[in-house]
Parts: sequence; C-alpha cells; structure tokens
Amino acid sequence: MITPRRTRLVRVADLQTYRRAITGLTEETGGLGLGAQGSGPRPQADALVVVPTRGAARLLQRNVSADADVVTRDELYDRLHSRLADPPRRLTALERDVMAQAAARASAARGELSFRLRPGLIAEMLRFYDQLRRQSQQVKRFEQLIEEALGADDVDRATQRMRVQTRFLAGAFRDYERRVAESGQCDEHTLRERLIAEASADPIRRVIVTMPDWIADAEGLYQADFDLLTRIPGVESLDIVATERVLASGFHERLHTWWPGLDEIGIGDIARPRPCATGDTGATGDKGATGDTGATDDTDVAHGFSRAIPVLITQPGAVPDQLWWTLRDREEELIAIARQLKADRRHSDAVPLDRTAIVYKNPLPYLYAAVEIFRSAGIPYQMSDALPLAAEPTSAALDLIIDAVSSRFSRATLIALLRSPHFVFASESGDVTRESVSALDRALSAARYLGELDRLERLTADCATGASRPAMDAAVALARALAPLTESHPASTQLACLQAFWSMHARPIADDEPFAPRERRARAAIVDMLPSLAAVHAAHDDPDWTIDELGIAVRRWIEDQTFVPEQEQGSGVHLLDDQAVRYSDFDDVAIVGVVDQDWPERPRRNIFYPPALLKSLGWPSEKDRRAAGDARFLDLLTSASRRTLVSTFTLDEDAIVLRSMQLDEIPRARLSTKVRAPFEDARVFADEALSLDPITFDPFQGDARAWAEIRTSRTPADAPDFHGVVRDIPPRPWSVSAIETYLDCPFKFFAQHVLKIEEEPEDQEVMDPRRQGQFVHDVFERFFAAWQSAGHRAVTPKNLDAAREMFTAIVDRALERLPMAEAGLERTRLLGSSAAAGLGEAVLRMEAERPIAVVERLLEHKLIGDFTFATAEGPRTIALRGKADRLDLLEDGTFRLIDYKLGWPPQRGRALQLPIYSLCAEQRLVGHKGKNWRLGEAAYLAFKGQKRVVPLFSTPADRAKVLAEAQQRLADTVDAIERGEFPPTPDDVWRCETCSFAPVCRKDYVGDV
Repeated sequence: MITPRRTRLVRVADLQTYRRAITGLTEETGGLGLGAQGSGPRPQADALVVVPTRGAARLLQRNVSADADVVTRDELYDRLHSRLADPPRRLTALERDVMAQAAARASAARGELSFRLRPGLIAEMLRFYDQLRRQSQQVKRFEQLIEEALGADDVDRATQRMRVQTRFLAGAFRDYERRVAESGQCDEHTLRERLIAEASADPIRRVIVTMPDWIADAEGLYQADFDLLTRIPGVESLDIVATERVLASGFHERLHTWWPGLDEIGIGDIARPRPCATGDTGATGDKGATGDTGATDDTDVAHGFSRAIPVLITQPGAVPDQLWWTLRDREEELIAIARQLKADRRHSDAVPLDRTAIVYKNPLPYLYAAVEIFRSAGIPYQMSDALPLAAEPTSAALDLIIDAVSSRFSRATLIALLRSPHFVFASESGDVTRESVSALDRALSAARYLGELDRLERLTADCATGASRPAMDAAVALARALAPLTESHPASTQLACLQAFWSMHARPIADDEPFAPRERRARAAIVDMLPSLAAVHAAHDDPDWTIDELGIAVRRWIEDQTFVPEQEQGSGVHLLDDQAVRYSDFDDVAIVGVVDQDWPERPRRNIFYPPALLKSLGWPSEKDRRAAGDARFLDLLTSASRRTLVSTFTLDEDAIVLRSMQLDEIPRARLSTKVRAPFEDARVFADEALSLDPITFDPFQGDARAWAEIRTSRTPADAPDFHGVVRDIPPRPWSVSAIETYLDCPFKFFAQHVLKIEEEPEDQEVMDPRRQGQFVHDVFERFFAAWQSAGHRAVTPKNLDAAREMFTAIVDRALERLPMAEAGLERTRLLGSSAAAGLGEAVLRMEAERPIAVVERLLEHKLIGDFTFATAEGPRTIALRGKADRLDLLEDGTFRLIDYKLGWPPQRGRALQLPIYSLCAEQRLVGHKGKNWRLGEAAYLAFKGQKRVVPLFSTPADRAKVLAEAQQRLADTVDAIERGEFPPTPDDVWRCETCSFAPVCRKDYVGDV
C-alpha cells in the first residue's frame, strides 16, 4: 500500500533563493510538514535532504536544521536500507564487481565473442547494467528494445556482431542477477524492489531532493529513484527544489511526465527560512543592475526575500566584449586570485575569506596547486573535495612491489624496492643502508643481471663479502617471498601473498613525522582493500591470476578510492567544485578552468552502443544535456552576492586548450561589469619577498626566517660560482679522453673526473659500448701479439689469408667466454657477414694495401708524462696521460697511428686523441732503436660510417693545420679546466637527453632543453 503523501516542486529564481528554500524546507515541522509550527522536536533524521556529492553535504549540513540528515544518493539508499525490519546485507562494490566478472565469463562461454574480456570492460558492463535498471529497464525489455532497433534483417556484419554482443550482455546480466539472488544479499536494484514492497517500522517521513535527474546533472537522480520516492511506504512529504533555468532546460517537462498534476510552489509558500549560518547574503560591495531573475522575483520580494545581483569582474586591458579572464595555465589562475585576495585585505569593505569561493569543475590539479600557492601567499584555505588514493606516495610503493614481480626481479625494480622509504628490509649480514644498496646496484650491473630469482641466487656467492652483502641478502629474501606471485594462482591466494609482504615490510610511521596522519589513512585504505578483495574472490569467484591480472585489479580498485585530508577548523577561502558551491552563500565567487574539455561536463561515453541505439533505451540527447549544462552555468554566475569572476587558460602543461563555448553564455546572466583595479603591491608570495628589492623578511617566522636571512647574505646569484666556476683546481695530468669529455660538456667532465660521480648503470642484454670497446681492443691486441710471435711483420697481399685465419681463430677463442647472444653479435661485428665485411677485414686490408713494411708494433702503448706543444703564445708543456691503440713502426722511419672506433669517427674539428697522440708519440719515440720516428699516417678504423678507414689528414699542408689546431685546442681546454670553468654548456644540447649526470646538473640556462 502506497502512503498518501504530499509531492511538491519548489521553483526558485536562482541559487540564492535556492539555498533559502532548502533551509526553509528543513525547518518545516508538524503533521505532514505543511508549514505549521509544531511545539515538539521532530524525531532524529526524520527528514532526508538529498544532495549530489559528499562535499555538498558537508557544506549544506552547516546551514540546515540539526535534525535534517543531508545525504548523497548512495547514502539515501543506506538510510532506507537501515530502516527495514530485517534488512539483507548490501553487497559491496567489490562483491558486485567479482560477481559481474564471473557472470561475464559464464555468458562468454555460452557464445562466441569477437572481443576479449578485460577487467575494465566488465566494470563498464556493470555500469551499463546499473544505468539500465535505474532507467526502470528490465534485462528482458533491454534485449527486446535493441532487437527492435536493429531490425529484422542482418544486412551487415556490424549488425550481426551487435546482436551477438546484446545476447552476451543480456546473458551476463541475468547470470549476475541470479548470483545476487542466490547470495541472499541485495544490491541497489533488489533493495529498491524490497523498499517498495515492504513497509518500514520507522520510516523516513520527509525527503527533500535538491538536484535534478541525471540528464540535467551527471550526479542527479534516475527515473527509478524518483519512482521509489513516490512509492515507498511511510514517506509523507516529498519536495523537489530546482531553479527556473534548470527546469526550463527540459527537467520540468520530464517531471510532469512522471508525475502528472505535480504541485508547484515558490519560496513564499515555505515557512520563512532563517539566514544561512555562513552569514547574511546581502551584497557587501558593488551593486549591479537587475539580472534575469525569473518569474518568482516579485514573489520573493513580496515575502521579504531580497536577492543581491553580483558584479562581474573583468580583466584589465581585455577586449571590450570579453567578460572573462584569459590566463596562461591553472597555476596562473590561482596566482591572480591570490593577488586579488591580498589586495582586498587592504580595503575596509573586504569580506571575510570564508565568504570567498574558488569554483572548478574538476578538483585536480587545482587542489594540489592551491596548497603551494596559497601557503606561499599566506592565505588560509579549506577544501571539501576528496583526493584520489592513487596519487598518494603509499600507492606508488605498492606499485614497486608489483613492478618487481612483473619484471621477474630486474635490477632496476629490485633496487627501487630496496631504496623505497616506505619499506624496511632486514639482513643477518648487516644493516641494509643506502650505501649497501648502491653497492649492490653496481655489482648487479657489472654481472649483467637482468632478472630471475635463480640467477640472483647464483650471484649471491659473488657478494659473500663486501658492502653489497646486506642488500644482496635482503634482495634474495624479498624475491623469494614474492616468488609465488610470478606464477598463476587463485586470485585470493595472490592477494594474500601481496598483503603478507606489505604487512611484513611496511615501515612503521612515527608520530612526529610531518605527514603521519595522512600516511596512516592511505595505508589503512590499502590494508583494508587487499584482504577485502581476497575474501570476496574466495567467496564468490576465484579465478587464476597472473601478476599482470593482479596488478590490474589492485590498481583499478586503488584508483576508485578517495579520502578527504584532515583540516583544522577555521576560516579560509573555500575550494569547491561546481556542485558543492550551490549549497552555501558566498560574497565572492571565482569560477576557474572554464575550458572546452571540462565545461560543460562531458557525459561518460557508452562503449557498447551508438547514440541511435541508446536513444531507444531512454538515453538523453546531447541537446538536452547541453541545455541543462548551460542553465546550471548561468545559475552559478549569479550565485555570489557581491562579485563573480570567470577565467579560462590556454595551456594545459604543454598542450594548447580551447576555451569553453559556455563563456558565450555569460551575457545571458545580464550582470553589470567592473574592471578590476591594478594590484597595489606585487609582494604577495613568500619568494617575492626575497626576489624583489628591497628584501623583506616579514612573511617568514622561526627557522624559515633564519634560513632566509642566511640565503640573502650569500653570494649574489649572478656570481660565477653559480654558473659553473669552481675554485682551486690543482693542475694534474689529465687523460686525453677526459679532455675530450670537457669539449662535449664541461659540467660532465666536472661530475665525472673532478667529483668522481659514477654514472648510473643501465641494464642491457648485451655489452654496453664501453665493454664492447674493451673487448674489441683486447681482440686486436691478442691478434697482433700472436702475429708478431709467429714471426710475421706486415700484413701483405701474400699472407692476407693467413692473417684472416689467425684473426678468426683469435676471435673464436675470445667469443667462448661470452653468452651465445652476445657472441653472435660480436662475431658479426669483427668477422662480418654476407651483407658486409667486419672490422677485422678492414684492419687487415688497410695494412695489406700499404707498401711500406712494418718493423715493430706497439700495442696499447702508454703515453704518460710531460709533452711540449706549439701554441699561439709559444711552446707549452702539459702533463698528459693516454694510451694509443696501435703504433706501427715502418721501415722508412715513420710510424702509423691507428685508433679503433666502434661507432662513428669523431669530427676532425674537435677531435683530440689521434692528433695529440701523434705528437706525443713523436716525442716519446725519439731515439727508439736508434731512430727519431716521425708521424707518417694517422687514421680511424670505424665500424660505423660510409668508410671503415678515415685518415686524420691527406696532405702535408693539411697535416700541419690539423696538428696546429689540435694543440691550440688542447692548451685552451687545459687552461679552462685549471681556471675551474665547468658550466653546463654541451656542444649539442641533445646530449642532455641521455646524460647520466642530469640529476645533479644545473642546466636551467642551457639552451632550449
């Protein structure tokens, strides 16, 4: 039996009267709540006020009657469920998702699908099912409507696939409903049926709905919700509050379709509401012209309700018809607002900060940016939006575990896990320190460890002693603990293993840590989620999961979790979304981020059917959504009582974004405009107090002030010390290769050869370029040593084949100690293939083509000591260290200098090794075997490039020029090193992309990188 009830539509002009209407409705008491003032208090939570979001609920709860319960849609069902005499347990979102997964697999097994079932797809299926049921559609009717829309003939494959998909979805939905029924529990839809059929012993008497349907508002109620509220036993009064603009967008017509003869009243028909708790709503500043107030304006005034029309603040210097601000990005929007707030503080008519709201469509990244911007400006703020758990560092720590298992315990993921501050690892061989982990990183890189537990265990013997031992023991222990996750096991088993590892190694949080409360809440969410997910799978559906499936499931549920940061109660600027701001009075409202991708809010796209088929299921058209979105935007423009500001931006990170077309609707609000006055003081943020003259320490207190005073007493920022200049670099012998590094980038030289910072190792399946070079040099040294030991001197056309055979034998013996994959690559590099000759052939043929015989070979010949070079200032003695790859002493008293290059030969205009080694060799070979040897030929043997043999010079004149330029370049570079000049100025800015020292490099003034 349906309880007789009063159902009313409360029509209001705008959000100012909208809020007063809600307050007045919650204060109506007695009888059926018809406005009579009763003498006794109502029962606790006798009235429910339904709002779109929890943030809106928190804001409205401050302003309404204490015994009115402000709830969201989900909380409405919770309250109604709790009033049943013997309520069945409600299924959690986890349980519903697991049941849907099992139902989808069962339905897929009965037919042939053209797509693969993935967790995200099943989540979309469950969302689609919910929307169907909320639209009062049964599964059988859904199938019939789609069949009718598709027609009788399968004219193409797309229609055939659509029929197969529909049968699959309908089968999955029926199987899901069966599982819900068999569980003895209820979801939202079965609960709705029971609430209509069963009267509650302690029913909710009044319901006040403050938002429209889901067509006009993505957070609104559905047709089934409105149907429930009109049929549920016990409800005596149902009020729906809506503004004229929202009603005119199509919501009014839909209401009368559902409820013919619906009573309509204005705010004057409600018991006069008290002022909101946040203060008087009258304007405190500039008055504007009368706006578009709607039909109820005169009625409001007649009943003593005055409405203030806000002034629209425009940007100085903007084009005449532009009623909004255009800034660079989101941060600039908040910075401009912070400057305005600070400027307002100096005027007598300034409103309290808690009477100001900054309104956005999506909270991120505004909430993160506001923390830094308003804290720096010394402006208190308060927020009601929930932050995503996925953005918390604790969630990233969980990712480290999953990544380590997914990569089969690769070096990088193991080291990242050991270094994480969120975990504690123990070892019997000592403390697992940062130094120990770094030593293990080097050891694993040197061993070319790429992953796998058995390979890691075999390497343990190599770390029996030394600094890396504690970290190695910890790495092996954690890999063994996580090893079960590398194999496929039931979902509950995998989740239990992950939870056990987390619980065992999570670092305890000290009470005095600055972010301890927030960290504990994030951890608590994860600790609750993992066992809950395991229990649900064990109870309802426990498929075998790989680590990839485990990672997808865990990350997906973390992404669905949110939390509200703890804040101290007090006054401050409100940071609100466009839903919450509707429920509290503000003098000033700044609407930010009005770009095309956010305003109006785009509906979630249905991935199963196109709009034409969805229309047959009752889905709204884009026209209806857009009209409602524009109406809510216009309401928001007139929400403030003093000033409104609207802004958009042009850059989202590096991407250009377009302004929202809703900005063109602003003139319809008919607000008067006022250009904001220029800021009186540029000192708003803490950094500006130090960066602008004269410096002031007023914004700082305590340690921050002491630090600021120390900083300002230091050397000026334009001093050479801040631009790569280092004092007191003592002269010492430098290697020629190190000096070439200086020519590549002075700071890289400084980091590598002065600071002695080791480069970060990289995981490679084959040898890195440095090891490849060492291997190739070793092979050629062995070959020529063996060639000379065999009594040979020069390689000539007559003995070329013998040289090839000996070289091949040397290469084969050297390859025996390499892994098979590396051996094949190096053999091709040295011996060539059918496509191209190898480096060995180039070396042998080059010598065979030379007519002058070789007397002696000096292999890997060291050149160390003081050498004299000719410079523009005269002779110069420089201490150097070097090693020539090969010096061939020839019969005519000359020598040939060879430099092996696995890559491309260096540019002759900046190369040093070959010309400087040539000059050093001439000086060291004076008197060798009774001769003064002079340079005859110098060449690079390069593996890459068009030519294998690249001579350093071709004519005597060219020889003199190359050597002279190299000597001057050497002297200038050594002088710069001894002066301590190490600016980050690479010869090519693209070197910064692959530089290992980027984390310690101050490269903010290096080109466009």
